[in-house]
Amino acid sequence: MDEFQPLDNDEVLFVSLGRVLMANPTFKVGEFLDALAQAVSDRENDWVEENEGWFNDGLECQALRFSGQGWQRGRVRIRLEFSPDSPKARLPERRMNEQPRRLGKLEPRSDAPPRLDRDDVYQSGRSETNLEDFYGSPDDDY
Repeated sequence: MDEFQPLDNDEVLFVSLGRVLMANPTFKVGEFLDALAQAVSDRENDWVEENEGWFNDGLECQALRFSGQGWQRGRVRIRLEFSPDSPKARLPERRMNEQPRRLGKLEPRSDAPPRLDRDDVYQSGRSETNLEDFYGSPDDDY
């Protein structure tokens, strides 16, 4: 079962694919609802200020609900909702008083080829490093 929860207008979304009305993939919920209201009002010739209720406090209406209670008076409005993938999908939060962990000293790999220092190259009289010293010749059999 989907557990969608209403989003507040100041909450921020990042939508990389399938976004509409927004040029930037990161936006506040309120910005999206404003863009939607603007798009609808631009399309409707008889748009009046009372129609803004769709995006604010709601419009008076009647709803025929599946609960079998017949027509029910109330209000309706447009909202965005969010359903997290799973409770563990949150990124870990870092506490402000928490110190970063120090890593131990890194030791060189024992299987790494020897590194030529810039000074070694100049002292040996070679003006440039020969890559075949590291990677072998194209004629070598592997």
